[in-house]
Amino acid sequence: MPTINNPVVYSAIALDKIAEVQREPGFNHTRWGDADLEYVRCEIRDFYRREQRLSCVYCREQIAVRSAASAPVEHIVPKSRYLQFMFEPKNLCVVCADCNEFKSNREVLTDPPLTGNPIRTYPTDPHRYRLFHPHFDEYREHIIKAGFLYVENSRKGG
Repeated sequence: MPTINNPVVYSAIALDKIAEVQREPGFNHTRWGDADLEYVRCEIRDFYRREQRLSCVYCREQIAVRSAASAPVEHIVPKSRYLQFMFEPKNLCVVCADCNEFKSNREVLTDPPLTGNPIRTYPTDPHRYRLFHPHFDEYREHIIKAGFLYVENSRKGG
């Protein structure tokens, strides 16, 4: 069973804000941190905190209950490379600040598209990912955690 069983379902307010932002001329990934998207980020963060039981999907350590900085919203497929998936529910989760910094904007797809040939549909096949994907993969199949020691159990566990 995957770590995340239910993706976020946006409220009407969040959907309206997302649509408004995406229609803007020059819309890009840097808009994510802007004040007018705070409501959307909070909705996503609050949902995944509950869904993940306050646990980082990558290291399984506790994430913050209230602090946004200590429970950042993670874009599994980087928003800087795949703008079309910036608000895709299955591309989102919350992680600890350390895992967010470590993963950064690493390429996670096994077969990234050639420049100018974007993917239109979010990949749901777990084999399309180089790293553990919390919506599709079983944690223990890829990562073994013993205290603060993490051992790769597959190529996706690193």
